[in-house]
Amino acid sequence: MIRYHYLTQLQPPAPFVHVTLRNPVTGAEEQLVPAQLDTAADRTLLPDTLVRSLALAQIGTVPIGGVGGITQTMPSYPVQVAVHNLPPQVIEAVASAGEAWVLLGRDLLNSHRLLLDGPQLFLEIG
Repeated sequence: MIRYHYLTQLQPPAPFVHVTLRNPVTGAEEQLVPAQLDTAADRTLLPDTLVRSLALAQIGTVPIGGVGGITQTMPSYPVQVAVHNLPPQVIEAVASAGEAWVLLGRDLLNSHRLLLDGPQLFLEIG
């Protein structure tokens, strides 16, 4: 298990990890990208700036539900994601303009064992 401390600059503090993102076609890569764990999200969400820097090719659109039941259609992209040094996975992530960081959804998180220790402000993933 890999241990990370919560990001305490946010209020309330939030669980973040570092990920490596890779274009599965070209191999273009971004390392040590901060990513917030979002166990309420079905899918992983990427900032559109990362989609552009990795030159990811859109493969479709996905309806995404949000606050108040409002659904919007978002572009989807194949991307290889690795948390720290754990085995990478290729997932179909969605992208959004203006997003500050990667949000890791259950499409990726369900492949890992997680321990969120809010009172101690750390998480373990493995």
